[in-house]
Amino acid sequence: LAQESRIRRSFRYRSTVGSHPTSRLSAYYVSTELVMSLLSGRHFIAAVLCGLALLPCTSKATYDVGGVEEEEDDTMSMLQRPAIATPEAAASAEAAGASRTWPILVPLQRESVPLIRNGKTVAHKTSYAGAISIGHPAQDFRVVFDTGSAHVVVPSAACSSESCLEHRSYNISASSSALAVNVDGSQVEAGELGDQVTIGYGTGKVVGEFARDEVCLGGDSEETRACVKVSMVMAVEMTTQPFKSFNFDGIFGLSLDALAVGPEFSFFNRLAGSGFGGELQFGVFMAGPDAGQEHSSEIALGGHNSKRLLSPLQWTPVAKEQMGYWQIEIKEVRVGNKTLDVCKDGSCRGVVDTGTSHFGVPGSSIGEFQRALTTEGAEDEDCRFVDAPSMELVLEGITLSLGPRNYMRPLAIPAGVEVGSARGVTMESEGQVDQPVESASTSSHTGAATADSASKTSHACAPRIMPVNLPAPLGPNLFILGEPLLSRYYTVYDWKQAQIGFGLAATKANKEALIQAGQAVDSEDEHEEEIYSFMQVTVTVSVRYKQAGVVARGRRTLTAPGLALPM
Repeated sequence: LAQESRIRRSFRYRSTVGSHPTSRLSAYYVSTELVMSLLSGRHFIAAVLCGLALLPCTSKATYDVGGVEEEEDDTMSMLQRPAIATPEAAASAEAAGASRTWPILVPLQRESVPLIRNGKTVAHKTSYAGAISIGHPAQDFRVVFDTGSAHVVVPSAACSSESCLEHRSYNISASSSALAVNVDGSQVEAGELGDQVTIGYGTGKVVGEFARDEVCLGGDSEETRACVKVSMVMAVEMTTQPFKSFNFDGIFGLSLDALAVGPEFSFFNRLAGSGFGGELQFGVFMAGPDAGQEHSSEIALGGHNSKRLLSPLQWTPVAKEQMGYWQIEIKEVRVGNKTLDVCKDGSCRGVVDTGTSHFGVPGSSIGEFQRALTTEGAEDEDCRFVDAPSMELVLEGITLSLGPRNYMRPLAIPAGVEVGSARGVTMESEGQVDQPVESASTSSHTGAATADSASKTSHACAPRIMPVNLPAPLGPNLFILGEPLLSRYYTVYDWKQAQIGFGLAATKANKEALIQAGQAVDSEDEHEEEIYSFMQVTVTVSVRYKQAGVVARGRRTLTAPGLALPM
């Protein structure tokens, strides 16, 4: 509901209080704008109604949005609109934006953490993180820029989770520009507890409270830095996996704003409304795992960096924009010369997610992909250079192709050693216990080895894929296009036109491949899982208020229009 509060639309509210005399209210329709104006003092109204016994504090209600019905406590809050700047402030912001050099480039560092099995490194966990600062004076953090989630999330100084203690934390009291807020943007008054949110990702979850502060990224000078006031999440709990394993501190969500709990929580939405002088785009360049390229990746804000392209951009539209994901329709999937059946019914889509380390495939088809892409290997062999089939994704207006150099794990997997996750990305991922997929041994995927290749039968070269098991309407035939694809293609995310551009990235691997093709180039836990996905799958907000000296709570699940997933 809140995600649509910027435009006038209606929703149906029906009380289901139960035995209370006012429990059966007739359905009626009201404008979001009217509700927002009437309910701006939600804490006061909730306390008064409860105190007068006009409504019980524990009652529940349901609302229908776009045909989807969700349960919600009677203490629900309607999010406020983004603050409207005065003409003078807007003119000042526009002048400041025009003086900057766009796009602003933020370097990303690739981190690789070894995964140990039986005393040997069998795989690596990888992430790409860049620097941001928050508040005055600035507090510095390293974050994953994630197109699969919507919020800026950093550990709170009040967090005592093991993962929080391993990283830099945000101290709201140390920032003169900070304000503790509720989910609707209202200030948390002295003596009150602020609202809380639980965000479930493809792997892991955080519990946090809300703050509004200035968030900056880019260089040290005004010309190379972008700053904007944005509502964000201060994590008071963070799961051990995957957060403890990496050096990055938090997550910088860059999804479409429909995935956020409100427009004020979307950094790019706030930047777009600030009168900045750049284009409503950002571009992502991932250099991949080649040696010496750890510091070569970047994100471009306010446009894209054409120097990172080896081919012109080709555009494809965002599918189901109202869900908030950068997702696209996949018309066909081919492995080698074979077209797979998974997309024949026209239901396949792919979420382009910079926060996912693997290539996600529909869970029902994981075995087919494993068998088609796995081949025999040898100890200490670089599997990215083995003879294996290519994989193609046919989109609207473009075909994307991946070879073994893109999708293979670099290290061969010993027979009997299991890597990967049987669960992958699910609605339960936030508390999942990692389980292995079928063994990546050669015997389960290839024929018998010949005598002169006996040394290869004990190892297999396996793809970096993971199962995606999400229900409709986002699933079930959902792909997550993570690092294997994004290290081959430079991607540009067009906020205004709701489209994604793909161009061959100017990586070392792509340049070498073009030269070989004769084309010119112009420019440690045994149960630990090496996959991670920060694709946002659930968001639950707890509204908290005081009543006669007692803290009352109401929990509700926000759901984007037309999306059955709790978020």
